[in-house]
Amino acid sequence: VSRILEHGGRAKPRWIHSLLAGVDHLLTPAVKTSGCPVTNAKGCFSSSLAEYALFACMYFDKEVPRLQANREAQRWERFVMGELRGKTMAILGYGDIGQTTARLARAFGMHVTAVRR
Repeated sequence: VSRILEHGGRAKPRWIHSLLAGVDHLLTPAVKTSGCPVTNAKGCFSSSLAEYALFACMYFDKEVPRLQANREAQRWERFVMGELRGKTMAILGYGDIGQTTARLARAFGMHVTAVRR
C-alpha cells in the first residue's frame, strides 16, 4: 500500500481495509498523510473463535479422545463425565473475542475471570 501511495500509481486507493484486528502495521507515513481511511475487521471473527474456545472446553471436559478410543475398540466403559457448569474460565485479553467467549461461557453456567493488559 505504501509503495502505491509513495510512487503515485495510476489508481490511488480510496480506502484501505485489513482483515486483521490491528492496523498499526499499515500506518506508514505515506498512509497517514494520504487522507485515505484505514479500517479493520474488528469483531468479524469473534463468534467463530468464541464458539471454538467453548468447543475445546467441551472436547476435553467430556473426554472425547477417550470416547473415540472406546468406540474404535467397541468397548463400553462407564465413567463420570465432567460438566462445564460451575467451573471457572480464565480469559487473557478481554477484547471483542474475550467478551464473546465470556458471554458463551456464562451461558454454560461457568464462572468467568478475565484480565486485559
